[in-house]
Amino acid sequence: MRASMRNAISGEIFPLGDVSLIGRGDSATIRLADASVSRQHASVRYQDANFWVVDLGSANGTFVNGSALGAPRVLRGGDRLQFGKVVLVFEDEGSATARTEVLDERTQISRLPPQPIRSAPMTILVGDLKGFTAICTLLSAQEVAGLLREWYADCEAILKRHGASIDKFIGDCVFAYWHGTEPDIRDSAIRAAEALRAAEAVPSSPMRALLRGRHGIALDCRLGLHLGDVAVGSMGKGINTALGDAVNLAFRIEGLTRTADEPILVSAAFVDGFSRRTFRSCGRYEVKGVEEPVEVFGMGD
Repeated sequence: MRASMRNAISGEIFPLGDVSLIGRGDSATIRLADASVSRQHASVRYQDANFWVVDLGSANGTFVNGSALGAPRVLRGGDRLQFGKVVLVFEDEGSATARTEVLDERTQISRLPPQPIRSAPMTILVGDLKGFTAICTLLSAQEVAGLLREWYADCEAILKRHGASIDKFIGDCVFAYWHGTEPDIRDSAIRAAEALRAAEAVPSSPMRALLRGRHGIALDCRLGLHLGDVAVGSMGKGINTALGDAVNLAFRIEGLTRTADEPILVSAAFVDGFSRRTFRSCGRYEVKGVEEPVEVFGMGD
């Protein structure tokens, strides 16, 4: 796994690790001192034998070969990535075969036919680390990358143990789902959410122990659970994801955990017909993209 980013103008080389944060801030692994670059602009992560690039909500966006990055994307040798006004070229010694594939110049998506997209009812989990931007200012770039690496590993172990499929990591956020919406599946989703919360309460890893010992801070994973029909399939070479209104609403529900001050929130659809757990209403909220206010529920009486 030898890969790097090369500044297209200066020629400066930035080696890539398992997780590399790109931005203007002191916590960035690849620090770009340009005002057009956000403090935490994007991240590149090595997963499943590929390097994936993700925009982290930057002000000026991330572009790959001239196309705006709207979802996590696999990088190929020679790809030109633009962060603000800065252009970096992805170089990967292991991607010689990948570089010979014929790509559509307009979309940069392989011409090989994608797998059929199918729609099915699913149970959705979205988890996000509260206050992660502030945490990054307290740690070095290597420490931030180590912290994310440990958190990713915990998410993968816990979600796999409870039968979930991880769709993607987006910076300090994880998106996963279960096929189906039966009571057993919903119960597994809740147990997975509770396990993710419990993992953050104990500084069992070196980086979390350092964070707690040096700064008195524990990671705070907030989670949203929802269910509904989701379209799952291949969006092109190396990109498989789940899409749909239910997915969008799950992300919005996770975002409401800050407003409602609840660590875990579930939707009315998740609660409907599910009697294995006790829930309490946390109110109804206006949500972007949804006409009617959305009612969310917390755990317990």
